[in-house]
Amino acid sequence: MTKRRAKNAKPTGLNKSLGNALQNRAENRFATTSSTAPVVSEPKSAKVLASVTHENAYEEFFNNAELAGRDFVANRGDFQLLQTTTSVVDVQSLQDKTFEDLNKKFGHLLKIPRRPDPHSYSTPEGLETQEMRNFLEWRKSLAQLAEGDGIVLTPFERNLELWRQLWRVVERSDIVVQIVDARNPLLFRNEDLEVYTSEFVHPKRCILLVNKADLLTSEQIVLWKEYFSQQGIEAIFWSAALASNEEVEERERSKMEAVVDSTEELISALKKAAFDAKPGGSNVTVGMTGYPNVGKSSTINRIVGAKKTSVSATPGKTKHFQTLIVDEEITLCDCPGLVMPSLGFSPAEMLLNGILPVDQMRDCIPPIQLLCNRVPREALESLYSILLPKPADFEDPNRPPTAHEFLTTLAFMRGFMTEAGVPDGSRVARVVVKDVFNGKLKWTAAPPGIDQTEYDKFTYRDIKKSDAGKSGEVLLDQLRKKNYLVTDGALGNALDVGFFNKNVSGGAHLRSAKSDKDGSGKKHFKGKKDKLRRIHNDLDA
Repeated sequence: MTKRRAKNAKPTGLNKSLGNALQNRAENRFATTSSTAPVVSEPKSAKVLASVTHENAYEEFFNNAELAGRDFVANRGDFQLLQTTTSVVDVQSLQDKTFEDLNKKFGHLLKIPRRPDPHSYSTPEGLETQEMRNFLEWRKSLAQLAEGDGIVLTPFERNLELWRQLWRVVERSDIVVQIVDARNPLLFRNEDLEVYTSEFVHPKRCILLVNKADLLTSEQIVLWKEYFSQQGIEAIFWSAALASNEEVEERERSKMEAVVDSTEELISALKKAAFDAKPGGSNVTVGMTGYPNVGKSSTINRIVGAKKTSVSATPGKTKHFQTLIVDEEITLCDCPGLVMPSLGFSPAEMLLNGILPVDQMRDCIPPIQLLCNRVPREALESLYSILLPKPADFEDPNRPPTAHEFLTTLAFMRGFMTEAGVPDGSRVARVVVKDVFNGKLKWTAAPPGIDQTEYDKFTYRDIKKSDAGKSGEVLLDQLRKKNYLVTDGALGNALDVGFFNKNVSGGAHLRSAKSDKDGSGKKHFKGKKDKLRRIHNDLDA
């Protein structure tokens, strides 16, 4: 007798094949009986709109070849001697320059790809070929800019499908809204997009919507408004989080008098700008564009009044443009987030500003060290309730904490340990980067012409002393005993202290054959040897 199968167990072997055969026969019978239904052709599967900001040399070569429509044939015996010229890029000199200096010198060369002229094609196939050709030329121009002028370009969007979404949104819209992060508006603002919107037969009006303004102080908002006013930029300060929270204290709202703090005011401002750009119109379309993770989807959800777009901590959650009707007068056209080319910023800066996802962080030291250089030591200690190691006697007493010190202390305090039993710095670094993105740890940039140090004083003026207290001192003692905080300088200092005994009064550092120390307290008249762990018990950790 065969063993009885449990009710929740799936069939296997011959039983499974028999079940599949019966199911297929039933499906075929249903298909033949319902043949009178109208035949509808299924659409082809849409292309995956995955954001591509990084490519290695191999991927870039074959992607460019695919865009150009080239085929490769192996030629044996045909070789050429290639001469390559190497160019040296002085990254340090570029980092010393401000964004304003780089933008004045090279900003006009950073263009976004354009859609082909309607008169240059007559068929859909011709349009696709022309788009690929223009996109390939655009990528070549950026590569020549980086190689010829020796400048540093940020990662940018390399997927043509996402740029097509932007073209469609701009063409449908009456005004285009660029949503930027208030913590660093110039990094997220693309000037060439404003130029592109003005090249149409009926130019589009471009507005800057500065989101996450609740992360700035009132003094910082005033400084940015003055800068935008001097540059002739139409900017609206707004906070999607502040508008969604009905229980915000009155003092928080009163200190932000320059911020549009309600959804009705934002809709009214957009309607006014749209009808000014399209006089006599009964319905206007507002295109919403911006970098990933600037709060574009959250802003649209606040305006529409319901969750129409998905919100995620992963940059580039929106994949296709979508049209959302607010009322009978205004319609929103949502564009996927695009990483546009910019100048002179390292991947560490991109991570801290939320442009690149934290999953792409391969080395945790550069972004955390950049963070430690900007954020005061007291702010880090107060936020995470820790005590950071103080500089050694031979170091600058005002130096910022190193990334190793900060990550090791925080990881040990939270219990983030590797399999080898050492603090896991990479794991806790991801937590810190997410805290920066969420606004828990403030990271803001000053307007051009304002000293960054003076600007940061507004951000960290309400720092409270860390409440770590005695527990923080105990934690540091444990880290020192386990040599988790040892650096090159600290190791050399520890060796010097251990070798040169400070308590020795004589000039020579000698140890007699007969030890003066006796851990047992007994008198050994016969020269009996004692265990070393008892003689040198003061050296135990």
